Amino acid sequence: KTIMPISYRDALVETANDIIAEARSNIQQNQNINSGSLLSSIKILADNGDSLVIGSDMDYAGYIEYGRGPVRPINKQYLSWIDKSSGKRIFAKYAKATEPQPFMEPAVILKLEKFPLIIAQKVEKTIDELKKNG
Repeated sequence: KTIMPISYRDALVETANDIIAEARSNIQQNQNINSGSLLSSIKILADNGDSLVIGSDMDYAGYIEYGRGPVRPINKQYLSWIDKSSGKRIFAKYAKATEPQPFMEPAVILKLEKFPLIIAQKVEKTIDELKKNG
């Protein structure tokens, strides 16, 4: 008889998907973040078989997660951006620091707590299937 392997990978992928869903939920619940692009960018970035990297490939995701210091223009006289609410171009000599608004770290902390339970469920399911198949 061959023994069915316990799928660590299935548990890993399930946990990763739970983390992604929770991080997206955190973004949706934060009324200070107005970004569908950020929401859809949270995904599995790298898959090494026995490990996964989850995150966002958006340049500004880290600034939202961890905050940032004040910004001053380097190569120009003014900073410039489009205001999302008015659609108008804004010019400024200075942009104040932003506070962290974590969305990924709380999701990882919450969902990784359940990883051992998911592994245990996969083991139990495998044992039950082995018993059925004799």
